[in-house]
Amino acid sequence: MRTRRNKRGKFSKSPNVTKSKRVQELVFTKNWNKKKEITLPNFPFESDHTYCTFGKSDSDDLFDEVLPVDLLPLDHCRYVCELDLIAQQLKHCTTCSINLHLYNSLGVRPYGVTGIVYVKCHICESVNRIRLGKTHHSTEHKRGLGTFDVNTKLATGMLHVGIGETQINNLFSTMNVHYPHHKTLKSRENEVGIVMETQATNSEQKSLLDEAFQSMTIGAEENENTGTDTGLKLSTDTCWQKKGSGRSYDSLSGVATLIGGKNKTIVRHSIRCKGCRICKSAQKKEIPAPKHKCAKNWTGSAKGMEPDMVVEMIKDLDNRGVKIKELAGDDDSTGFNRAAKLLPHSNIVKSSDRNHVMVNASKKLYSIKLKHKELSAMVINSFLKNYSFMLSQNQGNSEGIENGVRCTIDHMYGQHTKCDVKWCGYLKDPTTYRHSNLPYGKNLSSLALKNDLERLFLKDIEQKSKKLSNLASSQSNESFNFTLSTKAPKYKHYSGSSSLGYRVSASVLQKNEGYSYISEVNESAGLSPGNMSIKRATLLDKRRATKLQKSRTRKFKTERKRLKEMKLAKNSGLEIREGKTYESEIGMTEQNVDEIEIPDPPEIREFTDNILTAPILIFDLETTGLQRTSDIIQIAAYSQNNKFSSYIMPNRVISNGASAVTNISVIGSQMYYNLQPVPSKLQNVAFTDFNDFVKSFPVKPLLVGHNIKRYDCHVLYNSLKFHNMWNEFASNISGFLDTLELFKLLYPKRPSYSQTALVGELLGETYSAHNAEDDTEALYRLVQSKGDIKCNIQALVFSANYPKEFSHQQDNLQTFTDAIFSKAISRTLALKAARSNLRLEHFNIAVKRNGLDGLKSVLSEQTNQGIVRVTTNKKAIIKIFDFLTRES
Repeated sequence: MRTRRNKRGKFSKSPNVTKSKRVQELVFTKNWNKKKEITLPNFPFESDHTYCTFGKSDSDDLFDEVLPVDLLPLDHCRYVCELDLIAQQLKHCTTCSINLHLYNSLGVRPYGVTGIVYVKCHICESVNRIRLGKTHHSTEHKRGLGTFDVNTKLATGMLHVGIGETQINNLFSTMNVHYPHHKTLKSRENEVGIVMETQATNSEQKSLLDEAFQSMTIGAEENENTGTDTGLKLSTDTCWQKKGSGRSYDSLSGVATLIGGKNKTIVRHSIRCKGCRICKSAQKKEIPAPKHKCAKNWTGSAKGMEPDMVVEMIKDLDNRGVKIKELAGDDDSTGFNRAAKLLPHSNIVKSSDRNHVMVNASKKLYSIKLKHKELSAMVINSFLKNYSFMLSQNQGNSEGIENGVRCTIDHMYGQHTKCDVKWCGYLKDPTTYRHSNLPYGKNLSSLALKNDLERLFLKDIEQKSKKLSNLASSQSNESFNFTLSTKAPKYKHYSGSSSLGYRVSASVLQKNEGYSYISEVNESAGLSPGNMSIKRATLLDKRRATKLQKSRTRKFKTERKRLKEMKLAKNSGLEIREGKTYESEIGMTEQNVDEIEIPDPPEIREFTDNILTAPILIFDLETTGLQRTSDIIQIAAYSQNNKFSSYIMPNRVISNGASAVTNISVIGSQMYYNLQPVPSKLQNVAFTDFNDFVKSFPVKPLLVGHNIKRYDCHVLYNSLKFHNMWNEFASNISGFLDTLELFKLLYPKRPSYSQTALVGELLGETYSAHNAEDDTEALYRLVQSKGDIKCNIQALVFSANYPKEFSHQQDNLQTFTDAIFSKAISRTLALKAARSNLRLEHFNIAVKRNGLDGLKSVLSEQTNQGIVRVTTNKKAIIKIFDFLTRES
């Protein structure tokens, strides 16, 4: 193949390019225009970015002769563009200074998420390159097109948000936006990542100086009072990019930090990586690795990373002449011990982290929970609460810690000789004292449990008390670890390249500088800070400052504790109600699987404003007797423009009393009213007609009647339920309202609230009482004249399903008969439990699943309105528990 030199002086073995006829015409036209020697006026672009380049590149003459072969049509996909820049470039043609039009575009050459549009001038037919975004040069050699700003900012956003090339390109492809090649994105990541690492180093140096200054000023006063030496108080912690299982720790990388105790910012960080992708790839291909920034700097185990990083950071600060007074952290590594051996002159004091101490105490208790039946969750929480209080009260007092641990155990067993009257309720009032956080309020009795508690917490207590009396916090390190987990998620492997270092640097900058570090990184990389970047950073920094200030208040901490307890209680109640649903190998055996579920608390539904516009439909029933299971012999309904009335042939005999009151009788197959024959219908026909009548209303009506909550509703429910019509009927009404309750509210302390008395006294009328049709018409007149329903409807209306729910509640209440008779539960609590869909067997199931705690979880659950399901009274719950476990 023939070798030729191109215009840049480079040799190429590629064959001569065969230009299409259209491209040849464009090139000829452009060269002809150049020969005209047209003097173009000076049109300088006004830009707020001095690094930005416009128009033709000095070293890109090849674009002037040929069009790129990879041009894409404008409608192929979307691009990220800067409208202001495009508008400036379209002001004039580079050849004839005539305005350009995008509809003369020949295509787009993509560069990442943006690109260059080739526009043909409609006058001189020359081709102009319109850049869709600003560019900069990321290297010292400012040649060629340069790098588009938006691609570099895309890499910055990728590191900031915590996603990678796959997620970025999946997002853009979904939006039909042209996405960058993975190599392009990696180049841009390296460009901005180096800037981030430099910025992070500078930020740590600034934080170190600030911490030293505060220690010299604020810390000096504290040291004068305590008589201790000056120095920095730092905290350390390590996070790994892979979660440990508790038995195996095999993370390929780890990150450790040192954070100042005064300013709570990072003064030093360190990274350990066990592998490098580039080296591994070269080794696999059996070729030398190219020159690169190798990520591998560790060959030991994952557990060995933390002490090595801690030693490195402490040694680095010591070499700078920084004196460390105290180092706080967990007790899970030997980093401090190694540093003390390497730097014997440092005199650093190791402080244990308070949160880790409490976590370890909790683990110890749960490790023996299965061994001791008396060690319930309630007992564990009580012990941890007392233990935490004891640690807080005895900071700086090792003897107080030693005695406090003993008192914590003895106090729960009723031994109060070493207790303090400041916190021990027994010493204040021995006669009435009961434990508030122990089952039944009684002392613990298991000696085996006491021996285990003493073994776990009193072993080597003299040595441990010195550390427990000097606790600190590494919560700031934990906060940084969480931030890092959002930028380098544990389910992604970034430690095989320099990407992990960039993401750690971004986390350091966010911790130290706030979200404004994005704009600072952009400026350091030669990019515009970005108006929206600044606006968003300002908003997030303001939110973080407000949240931090709020989180330090007592009110916030109390509310957070309350919400946590509520969440735990709710979750506990759900687990008790559902039974065992998830457990190791639970599906291997089908026997003894607890599949019974305790019902949920009923949802209390609030009536909407639609109930105010519902039409009022007065109804009344006449029955064969006074029982709620009586047959209906007449049903009538009346509204403003509609009415319904029907006699119904009963299936049972009308009682003498009912016949005397209603004047309705049945002889043979004929019904009579006042001894006059009246037409009647069979039950299913009459109820179907009544349902159709109710359904005919354009808006679901509100059924109103006198004394219906106690009687009529239940009779109607039983009759419709017998014919399988209740559910359909209930769906056609908006609810019920009892006028007996209405008039008791409007006219209190009246001698009689019967309908005949109210009509006679308030309206001065008489009517044929106990005839359903006359009753409905009279009640309608009474309600319209003297009953203000609209103003009291929200307080008096009840659900359309109330009769059905009431019937179910009565069935539930029957199960508590023995418990009520034995006075294990009051009738009021039993009724409340029955209304909450609970039966006595549900109490037994809760006790069987988790004893007293299980019963307490079910009874103290909250409804959707935050109301306690049954009770939270400890005495009442213990009384029920004793009744349920009396046999055992």
